[in-house]
Amino acid sequence: MRRRLLPFLATLALTGCGLLGREPSGRGEYRLMPLTAATTASMRGISVVAAHTAWASGTGGTVLRTVDAGSTWSVRSVPHADSLDFRDIAAFDSLNAYVLSAGEDGRIYRTTDGGRTWLLQFRNTTRGAFFDCFDFWDTRHGIAMSDPVDGKLLVLRTDDGANWRPVGRDMLPAMLAGEAAFAASGSCLVTVGARRVFIAMGGGSVARVLVSDDRGDTWRVQATPVPAGAASAGIFSLAFRDGRNGIAVGGDYQK
Repeated sequence: MRRRLLPFLATLALTGCGLLGREPSGRGEYRLMPLTAATTASMRGISVVAAHTAWASGTGGTVLRTVDAGSTWSVRSVPHADSLDFRDIAAFDSLNAYVLSAGEDGRIYRTTDGGRTWLLQFRNTTRGAFFDCFDFWDTRHGIAMSDPVDGKLLVLRTDDGANWRPVGRDMLPAMLAGEAAFAASGSCLVTVGARRVFIAMGGGSVARVLVSDDRGDTWRVQATPVPAGAASAGIFSLAFRDGRNGIAVGGDYQK
């Protein structure tokens, strides 16, 4: 969503003072662990894939990777992407990851060698699009979304991990006035299980969640009691334990 930049805790922990870690005692306590990275970029996307492996993404085409639980971070910047803001990243291990840039110049890149090289898979050409986030069911099947164009979301899908194609717009629900997503954390769209996907919305009169059970072929809409009614209000982030149990986080970030 344009002009809506939310300082998420994951970003602050990564780039500022530290990352929350569980105490070895197993008592459920947490402590701050200072982390450092050789970059001044603002980081907004994070993908933790194993106990010691995580990736992060941000401004200036910057990508970071750690393979030692955050003790050190290597900069894996994407070439010729200095103007891009990678607000979402999806990684599968220490070698394979995708990044998505926010805005009208939405692009998707993939690396299969730990970020040493990157392949451009998609670059937006639709006027008025603003890409927010993406997610994957597995390494070959993923889905991405942009804010509404002509009253409906622009949704892309890959079925081979290489080519991205638009999902049919006829089955997408009409958007409310002012409704869009928050491109702030990469968690406005989440996949669950083998085929389900959820998209969180804001900016409209009601904070809604769009749900598909068939990887985006058909959709239904669920209203939520999250505060709405302002451009700065709605659902910022989603997380699901399974297809039935999840959390929507939101409110009005100007308040």
